[in-house]
Amino acid sequence: MRTLNLVRLVAALAALGWMSFIAADWRPFTGIDADAPPAEMAAQLDGVLDRAMQHYSIAGVAAGALRDGEVIWSARRGEAREDGAPVTGQTAFNLGSISKPVTVWAVLTLARDGRIHLDAPIQPYLTRFTLPESEFDVSGVTVRRLLQHVAGINVHGYGGYSPEEDQPADIIELSQTYEPLELVREPGTDPSYSGGGYVLLQMMIEDVSGQSFDAYVRQQVFAPLGMEHSGFIEADLPTRSAAFNYYRSEITDLRDVALAAAGVYMSGDDMELFLRAHLDGGGVLPASWLDQAFAPSEGTPNIGMSYTRLETPRGMLIGHGGNNSSWNAQIYIRPETGDGFYFMTNATSGAQLDFDLSCTWLSAAREMPVEQVCDEAYELTHQISLAAAGTGLLAILVAYWLFAGLAAGRRRFACPPRARGPIVLTVRLLLCAVFVIGAGVAAWFFYTNSLMWRTEIILIDEMPVDEFEQLFPAVVGVLSLLALSLLSSPLKRAVKPAPLA
Repeated sequence: MRTLNLVRLVAALAALGWMSFIAADWRPFTGIDADAPPAEMAAQLDGVLDRAMQHYSIAGVAAGALRDGEVIWSARRGEAREDGAPVTGQTAFNLGSISKPVTVWAVLTLARDGRIHLDAPIQPYLTRFTLPESEFDVSGVTVRRLLQHVAGINVHGYGGYSPEEDQPADIIELSQTYEPLELVREPGTDPSYSGGGYVLLQMMIEDVSGQSFDAYVRQQVFAPLGMEHSGFIEADLPTRSAAFNYYRSEITDLRDVALAAAGVYMSGDDMELFLRAHLDGGGVLPASWLDQAFAPSEGTPNIGMSYTRLETPRGMLIGHGGNNSSWNAQIYIRPETGDGFYFMTNATSGAQLDFDLSCTWLSAAREMPVEQVCDEAYELTHQISLAAAGTGLLAILVAYWLFAGLAAGRRRFACPPRARGPIVLTVRLLLCAVFVIGAGVAAWFFYTNSLMWRTEIILIDEMPVDEFEQLFPAVVGVLSLLALSLLSSPLKRAVKPAPLA
């Protein structure tokens, strides 16, 4: 009886400890008063960032916020290299799809100079590539529609290439080998995010300018804005950060051939210059061209020229996110008021900042509780936490049932276990094998480099890492215990003799 009571006590303490662990790790909501003093806002953002970096094992971050066009918060945290080299204002991070807004600026400089027309078909500007014939009118694939993702071009996005892989030599070969570029929808109708369309724009910039894409953007956009630590060619960026996995170990960076779609590197200091340029063009684009960049597309009012558009009480908030291999980034800017925000990270788990840091800033930018700003994201994290709590309690319940039976002398382990006939025995052994395999697969998936935040490849953007770190061990535990239970057998109770009359 003493052993059985000890099992009960251990089970109760385990359940209490598990629920306390889940509750303590519940992803917090942090909001900022829109009218808070800049120093207070900066202090709150600092607190959220520091917690997130430690909690989600993020190697390095550059982040900042603007108010009235002035930088009120500028954070440089963590490591840019495994040798301990710190992140500085000059450390360049890959920004993934935030390359597209940069490409928008480059295309608009060509239009500004009269070298292209936004509403003209792109094909006459391309000298090395011809869009294949389609059931749809290729002449409808205009520059403006490509910029707004309504041109009907396929290929949502491109993956990077490791040094061990056969890599396309240039953008032309990429467009023929990765997934051939095609016109798959009626131009000017339904919006469909297309990295392929931005590959066409990269070709156009190179063909019209006679320069490489990197050289043109540096000359026409980065240099006039004073952005000295940005570019598309890694070898030309001595201050570029390394890429890190979840364990804060350096991993091999992947090469992007689709530079216009996902290849830009930018430092935190340069990002602040770029965001401030969105207020007045920075001497690169006149206001009329900026207005066109931010204007709604033909298909939806929520998308401009690769900018998302969010209506807020203080004006239109535009932005874009980037997730590329181990790199994660987000930008927001409200040109009417000069409010802005950005973060960039070098780690696979850095996407967690879009749950925590971005939502904290957005709570002030949109003047509403943070739950309403990022309710879907937070709902997902909480659902996973609740699933982890329930699964963990189930594992504890199964363990209690099993070990309490052993302690009370009502069960014993046997291989094969005792069963009522060969059919029942076979079913039990098959179920045991299924549970063992399931536990092994779950453990392999979580504890090896096969899971997205452990590797160099992103399967799902903004996966809630911390919550899955609670769920997967609970899943492994309950499956293992169920398998163990099937190898136990109930003992027959001895029949007490009837009392003598």
